[in-house]
Amino acid sequence: MFRRVAPPLVAVATAVIALLGLFATPASAHTISGPRPTNYRSRVVAIAPPAPGVTARVVDLGAKIELTNRTSTEVLVLGYEGEPYLRIGPHAVYENLHSQSTYINRTRLGGSVPLGIDTAPGAPPEWHKIGNGNSARWHDHRIHWMSAQPPPTVAADPGAFQHLSQQNIQIVHNGQTSRIAVALDWVPGPSGLPWIPVIVVLFVLGFLAATLPRWWRLLAVLVALLVVSDIAHALAYEIPRPGANPTKLLQFLGGSFVSIAVWAAAILTIVALARRRIEALYGIVFVGLLVALIGGATDVSALWNSQLPDAGPTWLTRVEVVLALGLGAGLVVGALVRMLRSRAHHEAEADGKWLSLLVVGLSDAELARIVPELDADEVLAVALRELAVRAAPVAAAFSDGALVFVVDDPGAPDDPVTWSVAVDEDDATRTLHATRGRAAPSAAEIHAPFAVMLQLLAGSVRLDDAIARSRATTEGDAALVAQIGPYLPETARITPAVEDPASAS
Repeated sequence: MFRRVAPPLVAVATAVIALLGLFATPASAHTISGPRPTNYRSRVVAIAPPAPGVTARVVDLGAKIELTNRTSTEVLVLGYEGEPYLRIGPHAVYENLHSQSTYINRTRLGGSVPLGIDTAPGAPPEWHKIGNGNSARWHDHRIHWMSAQPPPTVAADPGAFQHLSQQNIQIVHNGQTSRIAVALDWVPGPSGLPWIPVIVVLFVLGFLAATLPRWWRLLAVLVALLVVSDIAHALAYEIPRPGANPTKLLQFLGGSFVSIAVWAAAILTIVALARRRIEALYGIVFVGLLVALIGGATDVSALWNSQLPDAGPTWLTRVEVVLALGLGAGLVVGALVRMLRSRAHHEAEADGKWLSLLVVGLSDAELARIVPELDADEVLAVALRELAVRAAPVAAAFSDGALVFVVDDPGAPDDPVTWSVAVDEDDATRTLHATRGRAAPSAAEIHAPFAVMLQLLAGSVRLDDAIARSRATTEGDAALVAQIGPYLPETARITPAVEDPASAS
């Protein structure tokens, strides 16, 4: 399974690296980082007096402010001490290396001025180009709450809406000074408790679908639902991000490369589930665990915060998070339980089950690919000797002769591989044994291609079904064939022969 998954993942990783090399980072006075759900709301109230052609907005849930200059002259942004900080547009963006705002605004939590740099308000500007275009985004610490602890008023009454502050950012355009007024509010979020029963129900559904052997189709549907929801969740988080579409694509690929690999693995897992391959359980664990962690646990605060970095409605975002948490975790736990249970079953019944491990779950095409690699003589030698042991309760049915197994592969040599199961006449207990060739006398024969013979002995195909579909033919004593049929699969239970009470007396 890993060998099938690896090539697509390598291709995805290569594409991501190539795109990272092709695209440049946007004009920004800080490092780009994804916003997290919060109850703090920042919004531009007004630009006064108005500056025609100049717009401002708060982006990334208050982490940054974005100013766009659509005029033919530059806009000068003043720093915290009224010093020149940024020059924006119309064709490039510059920052002043002698402005303390340049260094303080490097990160959302604030930075420090390097030693030896003069950042006095009256220091002559030294302009450094940081990007092309007419837009700039930066962390302005006046528009968001800096401390990890809430304001005292919020701590006293977190369930009430509160207006915390209104700060001004000064800009100069065409000799006119304007102020960008930004309001900071506390907007209480909903309770996350009502989602707990939904998470539990989804967990149980995923767990049952993964543990019940016959729910292959439902399991494939649930994995597909989980992945589609995760893709929608990731895209909806990226759409509101600032910047042009190529920039957003770069941010999406750079920040979601793990999720993209998970989605690729999910496609292979769904295909394997459609084919009822037991190896698909490993894919479910991989996909379900990472979706539950990346799309669920990391965004779980969306369930109780009011401000979400999402393009869609808030209820849909919360549904996506709940799906990732509940369904993802349920599928993982269910798949692990099923794998452990299957392993325990195989360890408890390891003897005589090797053909099942080789054949069961393979399609006809997949089986046809591995058959040429097997030696029919060696396989039938072991398999038919085990059959002779299993069929001991019906040894009396072989009194008229042996049961011959003939491998009839198209294009095979004139001398096909032939084995027989017969009674050992020299043994007083009249036990069955398997010998190569056609034993005499023979009472019946079973003819089938080697692949079908493997399926018959593994139990993935019943003898009567193979005969009805003309995949196998029989000759001779039909009663002997009928009696041996239930014992052909290596998974058949061996029932001891019941002693005749009359003969015992």
